[in-house]
Amino acid sequence: MSEEESKDIISLKIAGIDYQLYCPEDEQETLLEAADYLNKKIKKLKRQTKFLSVEKVAILAGLEITNEMMRSSPETEENHKTEELDNKKESVKEDTNLISSENLDEIVDDSLSLKLVDEISELSKL
Repeated sequence: MSEEESKDIISLKIAGIDYQLYCPEDEQETLLEAADYLNKKIKKLKRQTKFLSVEKVAILAGLEITNEMMRSSPETEENHKTEELDNKKESVKEDTNLISSENLDEIVDDSLSLKLVDEISELSKL
């Protein structure tokens, strides 16, 4: 392994387990911070749930972190806004269809009324 390649190998310890991972040098600081954050979450959850295995605690920690990310992510907020907008569009479309059918009934009623008035007028001429 060359000296250049060995710079891209990073050692992490998460939940008491050592990991050696390949990571580009410019991303290593972020990875170390992420590992530290995950490790703290696991320790906190392990204290709260003493009887769960490390694997289950790690899954819960990952789920908690993912939930935090999704709540704060602008992309997630945009997805919710898009979904709300789609729902509003659908509601407007339904209202428009309802209004259109009501207006059509009124138009038909008005048209029939006008025909009747015309027929009555014609009859009165006789």
